[in-house]
Amino acid sequence: MPIARVNGVSLYYEVAGRGAPLVLVHGFACGIRSWDPQVRALSRYRRVIAYDVRGHGLSDAPPEAAAYSQATSVADLHALLAHLKIGRAVVGGLSMGGNIALNFALAHPAMVSALIVADTGAGSEAAGDWAAGLRAFADVLNRGGVEAFADMAVAHPLFARYVAQGPEAERLVRSCLMTHRARGLAHTALEVLAKRPSIYSLDARLRALGVPTLLIVGEYDTPCLKPHRFMADVMPKARHVVLRGVGHLTNLEAPAAFNAAVKSFLRLRAALRPGH
Repeated sequence: MPIARVNGVSLYYEVAGRGAPLVLVHGFACGIRSWDPQVRALSRYRRVIAYDVRGHGLSDAPPEAAAYSQATSVADLHALLAHLKIGRAVVGGLSMGGNIALNFALAHPAMVSALIVADTGAGSEAAGDWAAGLRAFADVLNRGGVEAFADMAVAHPLFARYVAQGPEAERLVRSCLMTHRARGLAHTALEVLAKRPSIYSLDARLRALGVPTLLIVGEYDTPCLKPHRFMADVMPKARHVVLRGVGHLTNLEAPAAFNAAVKSFLRLRAALRPGH
């Protein structure tokens, strides 16, 4: 099992394909399997690396709250790239993972050849409601465990539009959720998501970021629409894509459209075999 020992924890990761590296960072409570549609499609062109963020899946979930923060998430990503001997990569993420990818690019711009930020910025609007929701998540996790949280999550707006696609979608969400430990998700909610800086507070740094950036957001991802519009307005090399008819989990709700946007942005083309 591929494990990187970084910053006092073990991170589980997977690598598929060959070529220039593309690193994908998942959203809160999603885990590595949530990137499967992208790994299958994009590993034809790139060396795709996905991993379980600290507190998720097969990666360690330290028991102490102090082991979790946005800065720690960024430091873990940096250490994972060092472990893999990757000096420069396309870095992308969705939701929580988009925030990690974005802040990684701000901290280490020379290591990022291009940036993909999807459905990111929840909590930048209506911060009080956002914080209350995260406390509710943590309370359910601490009292009822991952099983109770899974019941709550499938009805939450962040997951509900995808779950509404049918039993297969709900099965995938529940299978992803059940790989995590309750303490890891609870600490992540309270120490990472609730305490990270808002997208708007990054204004000056975003304006100075010269990394080509793809912004992807779902038409119905209400908490992220304004932060994405803001990023598109202030980031000098940003391309803004709104995927119609979908909500927060754009990579799962509309994988073909998501993958097409990424391939177009990275100018990925399948090589023709001789005679074709």
